[in-house]
Order: sequence, then structure tokens, then C-alpha cells
Amino acid sequence: VTDVGGGCGYFARRLAHLTGHRVRVVDMDEASVEACRKAGVEAVRGDALDPRVAAPADVVSFNLILHHLVGGSERATLDLQRRALALWTSQARAVFVNEYIYESYLGRLSGWLIFQITKSRLLSWIGRAVSTVVPSLRANTFGVGVRFRAHKEWLGVFAAAGYEVASSVLGEEETVSLPRRLLLIRRIRRDSFLLKPRQDGLQAVPAAAR
Repeated sequence: VTDVGGGCGYFARRLAHLTGHRVRVVDMDEASVEACRKAGVEAVRGDALDPRVAAPADVVSFNLILHHLVGGSERATLDLQRRALALWTSQARAVFVNEYIYESYLGRLSGWLIFQITKSRLLSWIGRAVSTVVPSLRANTFGVGVRFRAHKEWLGVFAAAGYEVASSVLGEEETVSLPRRLLLIRRIRRDSFLLKPRQDGLQAVPAAAR
């Protein structure tokens, strides 16, 4: 198993303990890679788009990582997330994704709004100021950007990267505070997906990803 963005290896160690499989962490933070090695976890330095880290694996894990891959626009962000997944279509038998699901009262607006706020310096500054009064709106992604998506949106990203969903598990509904509902957030979950490379290898972008 290759755990992309595995940090200090807590998930990797737990996974290895439960399954007995060899688990390798890929992370761009040198301190995290060193912490993995000290804990006896195999680790290499690299980012999610680095083809040099795409060594063959049975399963590749993206555990709450894809939403951090953001660009300067929605199109650029979709491309980054698609490329990170597509990197493994010929290198892994399956891909496991665990991701935040933000369902909106109005289409897919909530995830898009959060993306616009967190990637804008001005809006992030306002967001930080508001969060000092409303703690439930605090975020460590202000000024950096984060792109949450609805369940169907993630399905579109997976299809665009060349995968089909073999199975999925809906996570438990999380509490949505009243201030967050002002962003038209209806539901928040963490869903899990097991992806298999498409046999036809096509990577057309379906309507769900547009």
C-alpha cells in the first residue's frame, strides 16, 4: 500500500498493524518523512503529482488529501486532483479515497464558496477576523485554498481520472453549525471510495465533474 500524503505515518502504521501488508508513505514534508522512518515506517519524500514516487503498488491511499490540491481556478484545481489520481492508473491495482463530502442546499455551491474564500487573500483575512468571533468557522486553509466537493462531484473527478467506482461507503453525518449553514452547507460527511482503473483507459470529463 502506498499512502500519499501520509504525514508522520500514523495511518500507515495502523494499516500495517491491522492487515500485515507493507505500507509506504509518500509526503512532501521532510520532517514527516523522517518521523516515519524513526517509527519504522517506509517513507519517501515527494508530492502527489511527482511521477518519481509512482512505484507499483497493490493499493494507493488518498486519505483526506485530494481537497488540499488546489490551483488558482476551478479548472486548474480539477486538473490537479485528476492528475494526482491518474498518475496511478497503470501503477496500482486499486485506489482508496477517503474524502470530505460537502452537500449544499443549492447545487454544489458550498464547496465552491469555501474554495473562493480560502484562496483569496482578502476574503481569507475577513474569514480569519470573523472566526475570532465565531470559532466554528476557524480554518487552517485561509489564504491557502481548499476544495471540498459533493459526493457526485467526486464521482466525476474519479471518472475524469480514468477510474470506475468498485464500491463506496457513506460516512456518518457530522454536525453542521448554524454559522456554517450560512454557507448553504446541508450535510458534511467523510465518504470512502474504492476505485479501479477503467478497462478502456478513457479519461473524458463527464457532466458531473464540470
